Amino acid sequence: MKKLLLLLIISLFHTGLYAFPEMPVGEGMFTYKEYLPFADRPVDVHYYIPESGDIRNMPIIFVFEGADRNYGYLLKAWKEEAKKHQFMVFIPQFDLERFPLSDYQEIGVMDKKNNGIRPVEEQTPALTDKMFEYIRQCSGSKRKGYMIYGHSAGGQFVQRFMLFHDSPYVDKAVISAPGWYTFPDTTQDYPYGVRNIPYITPEAIKKYLAKPIILQLATGDTIRESYLRKTPQAEMQGRNRYERGNKFYQYLRQIAAEHNWPCNWQKIEEEGLGHQSVEMGQRAVPVMLGDSLRALFIGNSYTHYNQLVYQVQSLAVSIGHKLSVKSVEYGGWTLKQHVANPETRKAIQEGNWDFVILQEHSQAPAGEKEWVKKNVYNAAYSLDSLRRLYNPKGKTVFYMTWGHDIESYSVMQQRLAENYLEMTKQLDAWCAPVGIAWKRVRMENPDITLYDPDRSHPSLQGSYLAANVFCSVFFGRSYTSTYYADLPQEEALYLQRTAQETVLGNLTLWNIRPFTQPEAVTRSFYPEPEKNYSTPTLRKPVEEGLASLFEITQYLKALTNKYPEKVTLSNIGNTPQGREIPILYFGHADAGKKMKIWIQAGLHGNEPAGTEAACILSDYLLHTPTGNALLEKNAIALIPIANVDGYALQNRKSSCHYDLNRDQSKLADPVTCMLKEAYRKWNPQIALDIHEFNPVRKEFEYFRHSEAATADDVLFLSAGHPNISTPVGQLSNGLFREEAKKALTTGGYSSGFYFTPTIENDSVYAVKDAKSPQSSATFQALTNTVSLFIEIRGIGLGRMSFARRAECGFLVARSLLETAAHYDKEIKNTLQRAIEETCAGKNDVCVTFQSTRKEFPISFIDFGKNERFTQILPTLDALQAKPEIIRKRPKAYVMPDTCKQVVEKLRILGVEVEQLEYPNTLTVQAYRITKYQQSTQEWENICPVNVSTQLIEKKRKFPAGSYLVRLNQKNANLAITLLEPESANGFVNFEVISTAIGEELPIYRLMDSNSSI
Repeated sequence: MKKLLLLLIISLFHTGLYAFPEMPVGEGMFTYKEYLPFADRPVDVHYYIPESGDIRNMPIIFVFEGADRNYGYLLKAWKEEAKKHQFMVFIPQFDLERFPLSDYQEIGVMDKKNNGIRPVEEQTPALTDKMFEYIRQCSGSKRKGYMIYGHSAGGQFVQRFMLFHDSPYVDKAVISAPGWYTFPDTTQDYPYGVRNIPYITPEAIKKYLAKPIILQLATGDTIRESYLRKTPQAEMQGRNRYERGNKFYQYLRQIAAEHNWPCNWQKIEEEGLGHQSVEMGQRAVPVMLGDSLRALFIGNSYTHYNQLVYQVQSLAVSIGHKLSVKSVEYGGWTLKQHVANPETRKAIQEGNWDFVILQEHSQAPAGEKEWVKKNVYNAAYSLDSLRRLYNPKGKTVFYMTWGHDIESYSVMQQRLAENYLEMTKQLDAWCAPVGIAWKRVRMENPDITLYDPDRSHPSLQGSYLAANVFCSVFFGRSYTSTYYADLPQEEALYLQRTAQETVLGNLTLWNIRPFTQPEAVTRSFYPEPEKNYSTPTLRKPVEEGLASLFEITQYLKALTNKYPEKVTLSNIGNTPQGREIPILYFGHADAGKKMKIWIQAGLHGNEPAGTEAACILSDYLLHTPTGNALLEKNAIALIPIANVDGYALQNRKSSCHYDLNRDQSKLADPVTCMLKEAYRKWNPQIALDIHEFNPVRKEFEYFRHSEAATADDVLFLSAGHPNISTPVGQLSNGLFREEAKKALTTGGYSSGFYFTPTIENDSVYAVKDAKSPQSSATFQALTNTVSLFIEIRGIGLGRMSFARRAECGFLVARSLLETAAHYDKEIKNTLQRAIEETCAGKNDVCVTFQSTRKEFPISFIDFGKNERFTQILPTLDALQAKPEIIRKRPKAYVMPDTCKQVVEKLRILGVEVEQLEYPNTLTVQAYRITKYQQSTQEWENICPVNVSTQLIEKKRKFPAGSYLVRLNQKNANLAITLLEPESANGFVNFEVISTAIGEELPIYRLMDSNSSI
């Protein structure tokens, strides 16, 4: 009877009565409660299975939530990646009530109730394995394993999962930006080490190191949020997630080396990101799935030497990319020979190549133009045509080689550059500018031998430089690789950096980021000036792109060495990447008798024309009689490149991933702090900031349904904040701007006002002028300094119209100096009056305001018709502000001694802050937070806060050491704008001061004019 019953059960199972439920495709959810140790804690598993594709063979990825335990936004983002890459994604919702930190981030290793070690089968990772078995049954999947990904708290889960749980199913794991780690350290107790976990033996640690694990870190993940663990043990791991991840990875590598154990871990550093779970996950997907770029190299011995292709692949792997490579290379061959070679043609016909790299014979492209066209261009065209036929989504990449190390090097190199770039342009290909990087190393670091003894072929260093150029072209981002190809570390890192700067600093020139403006428009409206300049970029051949930091520095040094009595070159500090920030002081010796002027350029790294304009101005001041005359009246502090790290790679942001013109009031970036310290010490009366803007905007297509661009050469950004002293505003937006516009008109250039286009109800409107202290235009004016801020038409144009753009910046700067010299007495008197009015404190404080809506005509260029046209746009005008919240101006602000960070930033910005010598009971106005709203969107590594407050009069005792900000000082208007809590881009808005609903802010308004202090 028992046998009959058993047979019946087996029969019923196979007929489906006891089968697992079917799992529908698309987005769904199931509750898993089938695993006995967790039967009392069912888990909702949210998922997405693509509607199309082979479900049986699709990869399966588990994604684990962050500390917010919010699956919603993760599922939304991962669903799109699953559609695109054809994989199934599952997100278990380990809710906080049933899976507290000890059972989730710490995976349940310890039983917190009994303070004992749980059996492995009762730990949370074991549940994940059972979920996978259930999914496989319900979906019909034939996958033998799954992959896991977790960011932040989810990263902690994955890190401990892989250490404490020996899953038979995990194919690959990505640990993304945990807040802290459990080290496989037998000298520390859990959760920071494993000393008290008996089953984590040396053999278990060896196994852990051998697992296929990827540690993903974001280079901008350096903020110490309130919820980041700060126990002494966590702090020993580092001050932030980026430091902690690197220390953990170094520890793993160290113990692997000490025991001679294999270590299969990889580390990926994501540039341009902070603590951003969605973006980090998106970047992890290709690495998890093994999606590989494929590159076919076609060349000769230059490609073959030193295993170049292997070096490229090794570099790719070291920075977290999969790259499949193949090469067809024969010594001495030309592209013409490859065209006729069946092996070459067959390789291209394989298809699916992302890149087909063409390297011509080293001497062929250096021939006469007509010969090159006949013998090189035609062969390149044939191979490119074959690539287009079989690899329509791929890209042809020309391998620009270098001149031989003989007397004709310069001529040969120039011809190579011209002809390779001509082929690149004609075939809409990309160029890998190895020859340009080569020339740069020859100039900057001649001790590095790039040539083989035959003075033609590459040395190991030369091939390594080439390999880094290719990686920079393929992946389009900066990186630091630990693959050195047996070169000394310092030398390898220099070659990496040089290759990246050469490629990423000139993407338009290499056609990787094509020109945004048709050449016909450039010829018609933006021709170069007739004058020739000998400044760093303009004296270089166009084919070599922008001047490097080395070339600019050498130029400045040559000027100062020639005129030491007129100018001094100094350094305001070193950036996080170790680069010096140069500053030139003209006429500083007797600055007290002169107008003190501050000029800066290059605050955004991808705006190079301002830097060139600064060099033109320096040359003019030192080499011409009229320039010398201006130095008789003006003392100038000139910063040619404020954001040197950004300039090196032509990145808008700094190496800490901040927009430095959005950081003027929160001072999050060390470069901003150094710039403000220098500004404060110089204490200028007049300031100029030179920028460039992107003339091509998608919004402009609304006008004529064709591509259009802003037409004017220069746009003026006026500071429109109502707290700016009226005399300062009149000088800035009146005298100085009008004189600058005249100078541009005389030079043949057009100008207008700076605006940002926005779409509202399918119509374009403009937002005009600067409103907040986050921008230097407003910051400078709030310090009672005449503020001129210009935007030159240039971002995205590369070397196109570069002399024109630089000359525009120079003309405005020269006009400013001329105006300062001509009207010096009037300006000094006006500024003195502005400072006296500020110190007198008669005006109320404007806390918030709105721009007035008006209509203005704005000039544009129609790219399709190659014509200029005018469009009248509704415009929000900050110069015509309507105040909303107005408050009586206090005598001072008082803060407790806990506000050290606030005070430090105020002092850097030039605000005078005192400390009370004795305790004092004062009648003050306190701010009570009545409304608090924090943005859900991260901006500049913060989530800005908007508050409403109620003012409450009270008596409060302030102990000795409390801080006092008197408002009878020059920079009082800046202090007010930063400290009033509702102020846009002030200290509360930018989270320099933290608060919450119902709290009292640690800032107090002292209103009593009779107060003894």
